[in-house]
Amino acid sequence: MKNSDTALLCRALSRPRTAVRLVLAGLAVALTSIVFVPMAAADGRGCATAHTPIAGVPRAQLQRTVVCLINDQRRMRGLPDLRENPRLNRSAQGWTTEMVAHRDFSHGADFASRITAAGFRWSNAGENIATGFTTPASVVTAWMASTGHCQNILNPSYRYVGTGVSDHPIGDVHVHGGTWTQDFGLLMGQPAGSGNWGPADGCPYS
Repeated sequence: MKNSDTALLCRALSRPRTAVRLVLAGLAVALTSIVFVPMAAADGRGCATAHTPIAGVPRAQLQRTVVCLINDQRRMRGLPDLRENPRLNRSAQGWTTEMVAHRDFSHGADFASRITAAGFRWSNAGENIATGFTTPASVVTAWMASTGHCQNILNPSYRYVGTGVSDHPIGDVHVHGGTWTQDFGLLMGQPAGSGNWGPADGCPYS
């Protein structure tokens, strides 16, 4: 990611149905520069199109690349991989399209209800959004450098993730790059993927 990249992250949200853990970041953060740090940066080695601008790249490839990058972050910290889930993809893509169409950079009234409406019956769910980032590597690097977003990526409870992406920014917020959503979840009745909260407690990584 170029140090001159400028973009916005909205607060990251996580909602447990049971008393598992609540992750709630602070107010929206404006990022004017991100310093490269090998441990935190999404360098993209082994993840196709990690540094390719999103315009012209098929959506399914971008979704796979984002999952690859966040699993790199989890794996290097001893956490199990998240699996791409088509229902979470549907939820995340639907919300990305909605934000761009209505120029509304937010999580809406109830992000967890959107995940339920997509058919994912969750016991723990979370969401990251961002706008103004041009490549998968740049948005994952930014999420890892923001406490709440990083905690969602490294949440040991989650087993599944979905990704939404548009090559349009949210016009009233940013004029370059694309818009991104990640929806995370654990299915009702499933055990947590891991009990290791150490990496999430160490967030952010920048």
